[in-house]
Amino acid sequence: MKNLLRIFNIFIFFTLPIYAENLYENLNPQQLKRLDYLAENIRCPKCSYGNINSSNAPISKDLKQEIASLIKEGYSNDEIFKFMEERYGNYVILKTDINENKTLFLIPLIVLLISILLVTTYTIKRSK
Repeated sequence: MKNLLRIFNIFIFFTLPIYAENLYENLNPQQLKRLDYLAENIRCPKCSYGNINSSNAPISKDLKQEIASLIKEGYSNDEIFKFMEERYGNYVILKTDINENKTLFLIPLIVLLISILLVTTYTIKRSK
């Protein structure tokens, strides 16, 4: 039984990379890098936690396949992001620009500073 399990593991180890490469065989290495970058920065519409690279939902696989076909057709990264945003909403875009969302990044800092100020003031008044 152990030998059978070892043979199965060896078989999976050697055939899985071949299968993964054949999934997007029409893309060159540069296009595969773009596909990986885009898949890392687009959220799965079904899952609320991660990108389509880390999701096993069928829609994630379909989206990744669609992105691969858009790359083959010559769309730029920005055009693909815009296409996905128009189709699924702003929610699916994980790539955030700090210049567009400065308040989103500044609010936690302001809350932290106010909290430190309040705790310090309270501690000083309590010690007197």
